[in-house]
Amino acid sequence: MKKKICLWIALLGIFLSSCTKLPVSSGELSSQPKIVKEFVEAEIIEHGDLSFHVVDLKTGEVIADHRGKNALVPASVMKIVTSGAALEVMGGNKTLETKLMFEGKIDKNGILKGDLYIQGGGDPTLGSDGIAAAPEAFLADWVKEMKKAGINSVNGDIIVLDDLFGHEGIPGKWLWEDMGTDYAPGTYGISIFDNLYTLYLSSGAPGTTPKITGTKPQMKKLIFDNHAVVSPNGKRDIYVRGVPFENKRGFYGVVPANRAEIIIKSDIPDPGLFLGQYFSDYMKKNGIKFNGKVTTARLTAKRPKNAVVLAVTESVSISEIIRVLLTRSDNHYAEHLFQLLEKVERVNVVEFWKEKGLDVDSLTMKDGSGLSRGDTLSAKLLTDILVYMNGKREFKFEELFPIAGQDGTVAKFLKETPLSGNARIKSGSMSGVQSYAGYLKKDGKKYAFAIIVNHWNGDRTDLRNEMEKLLNGLF
Repeated sequence: MKKKICLWIALLGIFLSSCTKLPVSSGELSSQPKIVKEFVEAEIIEHGDLSFHVVDLKTGEVIADHRGKNALVPASVMKIVTSGAALEVMGGNKTLETKLMFEGKIDKNGILKGDLYIQGGGDPTLGSDGIAAAPEAFLADWVKEMKKAGINSVNGDIIVLDDLFGHEGIPGKWLWEDMGTDYAPGTYGISIFDNLYTLYLSSGAPGTTPKITGTKPQMKKLIFDNHAVVSPNGKRDIYVRGVPFENKRGFYGVVPANRAEIIIKSDIPDPGLFLGQYFSDYMKKNGIKFNGKVTTARLTAKRPKNAVVLAVTESVSISEIIRVLLTRSDNHYAEHLFQLLEKVERVNVVEFWKEKGLDVDSLTMKDGSGLSRGDTLSAKLLTDILVYMNGKREFKFEELFPIAGQDGTVAKFLKETPLSGNARIKSGSMSGVQSYAGYLKKDGKKYAFAIIVNHWNGDRTDLRNEMEKLLNGLF
């Protein structure tokens, strides 16, 4: 009897061991279209993880699904989750306001004996290169309105009220390697010039240190810790590090030799304070004297009691903000929408989608842009959101997505394939993550799809080629 029991245990162990070696169940693959099977079994994702889901928008039929509910790190397709919620909660036509105000008296000589206040409304587009307006157009308008009110001199301070979202600045789950970069500026009640500046360098012989030649706009008090080296082989791999409110930025890596101009972009450490200082200089250049100091809500408890509004600068619409952020995958814009939802509208984005009847068990949001590696999301939830938003005709959500093969971060994806120009897609990309989600049209039918891959063998270009083959073969 003991021998039989031992034999059965041994056989069971062999059976279980063989099962664990299967990448997917044979039943799961047998029900899939051939092209899906080929993708799932491709060598490039042999050691990776995958979530894929496709739905016919008219019938609701699931065209393909492979681990559609699998929770993976999504990268920038997380912006779809944030953008859809922002449209639903705030509406596509809503704008965000930045106000210039004063408190005090204007005497007969045009001297304001009191303070100027700049009240931030969470607008990420103030001076941004993502919109049509000239970067300094709003400053010209502020000066014009001050002169119209009879102000030609300010005997008081400029106080920037930049605390709409508090002063954390960056999500706690962002990585150190992202701090100070051009793709991860801080998020505050006041933003200016995308919260970025450009650092200009020049280089000499290999082995030397590149020289700083200037910044644009001028960063008067920012200290640079230069650890970069001129490369002997023409390589460029330079990066910046720094944290919010710290008036210091270090840059590291290598740059090519004998270059008259090398450009790096980095984040403005304290956008509110910078805007106040920039505006004080702008006033002086345009004939308004300023005799006070510049400070922010973080540095003073002073607040206006009976302020007079001089000027109101409106952002572009929420729809336009979303169009820009989806097209160029703008983390800065996306994080502002997320903060507006969570801290101004008091809407928890995960709970929002749950209340719409969607299964959010795969959704973890540590930010609104997808930059955090603490985020998780499934392909099925993405397609569920795409289906839900497709039913909201007033938003025209699909039209806010870039066109594959033509626009933004998907300008090269599906290019010169049958789906080029027939798909509106958001991409997601970071180390070890590649994702796409959006709407496809083929033969008079329309589909919502999402695909997320975490980790693969080989080059990202090869993986993208396999993804293109999958989508073109499926439709």
